[in-house]
Amino acid sequence: METKEKKLSLVDRLTVFIEEKLAPPLIRLSEVRYLESLQNTFVVMMPYLVIGATATLVLNLGGLFAEGTGLNMPGLAEGINNFIAPHKPWLFQLVFISINLLGFLTVVLNGYFLGRYYNRKDSRVTPIATSMLAMIAFLSFIDFGALSENFDWPNYILGAPSMFSGIIISILAVEIYRFLVEKNITIKLPEGVPPMVAGAFISLVPATVVVVISAIVGRGFGDFNLIMIINSALEVLVVSGSGPVPQFFGFILDRLLWFVGLHGSNIVGSVMSPIWTSAIAENISAFAAGTPIPYMFTNQWINFYVRVSVLPIAVLLIRSRVPRFKVLGKLSLPGTIFNIAEPIMYGLPIVLNPLMFVPWVLGFGVLFIFYAILGVLGVTPPMVALVVWTMPAPIAAYIGSGFKIIALLFSLLSYVIVYFMFLPFFRVMENQELEKERLLEVEKQEQLQSETVGRA
Repeated sequence: METKEKKLSLVDRLTVFIEEKLAPPLIRLSEVRYLESLQNTFVVMMPYLVIGATATLVLNLGGLFAEGTGLNMPGLAEGINNFIAPHKPWLFQLVFISINLLGFLTVVLNGYFLGRYYNRKDSRVTPIATSMLAMIAFLSFIDFGALSENFDWPNYILGAPSMFSGIIISILAVEIYRFLVEKNITIKLPEGVPPMVAGAFISLVPATVVVVISAIVGRGFGDFNLIMIINSALEVLVVSGSGPVPQFFGFILDRLLWFVGLHGSNIVGSVMSPIWTSAIAENISAFAAGTPIPYMFTNQWINFYVRVSVLPIAVLLIRSRVPRFKVLGKLSLPGTIFNIAEPIMYGLPIVLNPLMFVPWVLGFGVLFIFYAILGVLGVTPPMVALVVWTMPAPIAAYIGSGFKIIALLFSLLSYVIVYFMFLPFFRVMENQELEKERLLEVEKQEQLQSETVGRA
């Protein structure tokens, strides 16, 4: 009897390989308590990031048509800006209370979820106590006199620049607190004391130790500033230069920083901006003079050919069978068209999600190399105009290259490549979510049957 074996597509074979070979160790890694608590943190923050990202998009609408950009329609830009002007106070407020508090919110939520993890082992460690402690410990490192008067990012220390520092501080605060409670270095109370009162006294000694240590290390040594030291340490890792090799390492660092929850584009850009600005300025001058364009690997080149947008991932989410993914895709789609990535980065999440590491870091790295080869060969047109970052990548590539249709086509091609680059890994993640939903439904049915038998 002849048996017919179903022929698997390339994507199916790759999905099977990831599920059976690559995913298991990555999933085990994701179950590390620190990564698990941070992933929960980013999921909870997602709605507020959607709010802040949407407000950012509205505030920058006029820039799409401003003088000096590719569209160069200052009259329309002025009309849009005049319409938005009366609404700026509350639109900026939405940005301030969400994206500009990203570091602070991460500390509070990470302290909560890490405390919830330990609460399963020791009921004396409560999530509310660890969340409050993480927040106070983090604030103990802040020089409030140095805060920007208008809370403007990136000078605002409670925002994204301090998120990595905040994560470290929150973890250390909770770990010291948990250790002291575990060793019974607490105030002992009689059994008859109400739980809420007892919990407060149990927290007194461990919380005092953590807060005092944080205050001394944070502000007790003159100009010593741990948060700024950590932030500066990240900056020295950035490789500068205008050639494909240093730009590649800068881009990979950008992907790695994003993967751990930091705004890689801003951190890398803080060092690379002088190089990028000089390169695009010389390209503009050369284009105007009709001379050869000196620089291929500008920031605009990376943005419009390689980085493009997470729009393809939003499309994957919309097509998903998982309700949570589908809703996230619909909510984030408008922002992703205009290059706003935070809702997907923290809502899916891609941040600290081991399954997403391969396409996000390695996949984008290969895409950079692909376009770098084309750039060296002179196939991809260089960028010769400044275009605002909120403009959709294909349109920006077309305008930025001096209206070269091939630039638009390459940018569209990147959307397709990114879609299929993430597809097999997303399928694995989707299958895991569906299995969780199935097990939850089975658990509910078993519980219902048990209750029915009990009543009988």
